Amino acid sequence: MPRRKKQASLDGESDNMDTGIVRLNVGGTRYEAARETLTRLERSMLASLIAGTWKEGNGQNEIFLDRDGKLFAYILAYLRSDRVYVPDLSVQSALRDEFQYFGIDADMSKVSVTDDFVTINELGKEIKRSEKSNLQKAKKIAAIKESYRLVGEFSVRAETQGLFLRHDIDDDVDTELLRACLLSRGLHVVNYHTDSMPHTVDLCAIGLKDQCDKSAG
Repeated sequence: MPRRKKQASLDGESDNMDTGIVRLNVGGTRYEAARETLTRLERSMLASLIAGTWKEGNGQNEIFLDRDGKLFAYILAYLRSDRVYVPDLSVQSALRDEFQYFGIDADMSKVSVTDDFVTINELGKEIKRSEKSNLQKAKKIAAIKESYRLVGEFSVRAETQGLFLRHDIDDDVDTELLRACLLSRGLHVVNYHTDSMPHTVDLCAIGLKDQCDKSAG
């Protein structure tokens, strides 16, 4: 019976050797990785260390590495896919030190900071929102200025031409904003004429609104 037990143990060792799985304890964090992955970069210190220690331990013993266990996860990811994503610049900097320690000549352009992508995305959205807001503000300012100009012009012309007048307007002005601005200053927009240049607007005093609308209709 004892002999069978020993044979089973030996069979287990043989199976583990065949699978090429390396058990690691990196600063208290345990990993299992393919020997092929860990030794992919043959000239690295990590590859040499794993190849030698794994062979000496017959593939069964856990290999202890006195390094940062959390950072080692990123090293494994890099070795597996040649690219890795880290949460911030401090981790990227710390990972660079780990690469150097293990003798891995890593391409740091493939160590991407996810916060950078998030920040770029959020700032991009913020810029778009800001641009939209600034454009709306610029339109409102233009409408206010145009309304003051029209009120002044209407006052001068009304003395001799009546209270229902057509005026040229800025071709780029937002007509709905202008309508609201003029209404707040006592003038009613009867009609806009924007099919030909220059654009024009028919205005009347707010008290004549109904009468002017009927005349225009």
